[in-house]
Amino acid sequence: MSKIETLLDKHSKLRSSGINMIASENFLSQAVKNALASDLAGRYHSSWYGGSKFAVEIISETERLAREIFRVKHAIVTSLSGNMCDLAVVFAFSEPGDKVAMIPFQAGGYPLGLEKFHRKLLPLPADNRTFQLDVQGVKNVVLSEKSLLTILGASYIPFPHPVNEITTGIKGTSICAYDGSHVLGLIACRAFQDPIREGAEVLMGSTHKSLYGPQGGIVLTNSDSHEKKLRRMLDFDLDEGIGLVDNPHMNRIAALGLALEELSKDTDYGHRVVKNSKALAHALDNLGVPIKFKDRGFTESHQIFLDLDEKEAVMLCKDLEKAGIFIDIAARIGVTEVTHKGMEISDMEFIAGVISDVLNGKNPKNIKSEVKAFSKKFSE
Repeated sequence: MSKIETLLDKHSKLRSSGINMIASENFLSQAVKNALASDLAGRYHSSWYGGSKFAVEIISETERLAREIFRVKHAIVTSLSGNMCDLAVVFAFSEPGDKVAMIPFQAGGYPLGLEKFHRKLLPLPADNRTFQLDVQGVKNVVLSEKSLLTILGASYIPFPHPVNEITTGIKGTSICAYDGSHVLGLIACRAFQDPIREGAEVLMGSTHKSLYGPQGGIVLTNSDSHEKKLRRMLDFDLDEGIGLVDNPHMNRIAALGLALEELSKDTDYGHRVVKNSKALAHALDNLGVPIKFKDRGFTESHQIFLDLDEKEAVMLCKDLEKAGIFIDIAARIGVTEVTHKGMEISDMEFIAGVISDVLNGKNPKNIKSEVKAFSKKFSE
């Protein structure tokens, strides 16, 4: 085998023998993986090219599925990432020099580099410890600064945003876009919140987190005028010139379509995720593991936050990796992949026990074989 093939094999063995609890990742079904490896991986999609008629149909059907699942009038699936969705919204609804209102990174927001694109960040008032938005403060800032665009997006999102309260106060002044990258799968299953029905004019985000598709992005709206402006940024455009996308990676779109088909038949998935998330948080708490937001029931999403300092969080991440459990260095734990693989509330007890043991100093290498055996029960 080549060097790359060897590393790929090692990676596959590492991940298949462990339990993935990274909140921003998920498990792909074999059908979705097959689509990624299909002939479409090297093909274009436009009628400009011969042999593309079925690729065009795949885009159409994937967008139809997205409209149906998210109950919206328009869906755009050409974006290559959630980040690109944010940029499409920024370019469509603001001009260079404008202020764009966003949740600051320190309060769990998505750290989009607006200055790189000649926009200015207008930080929304939020609590850095609880990630809660100050609704009246948000209204005051957006209205006083006359920000034309407000993006509600967060990497740390254990609880729903107060979308209705905010949009009611800024309507007519600022377009509200909801970046649901982390929670799109929950939104699709009506297990979290419903941003469009709550007043957001655009819903967008990554397709590979709680939504179990391939890495990529999706944009959703009920507005005809918004859809036109967003497609101008995300569609292959020979008349005005190409914007953010020329080749949307057709294998990715086909894979997304298959994932949406799977989700349309698995509508309880989002509710199972939230139940598992709550169960794991309670199990950890019962074992004495410090968990944030106990006074609020720990979580309403797929995310759980351990109450550790930075040094402790990094150490736990590394020690858990040695035991075969993967989290991130922010002590953020996600249950989307384990839920998608079939784990239930009772299985959260085992995971909580391993995390507690490692946190309390048990040698992770002595637990690894047990974790591997447990993980194997949920492999394809």
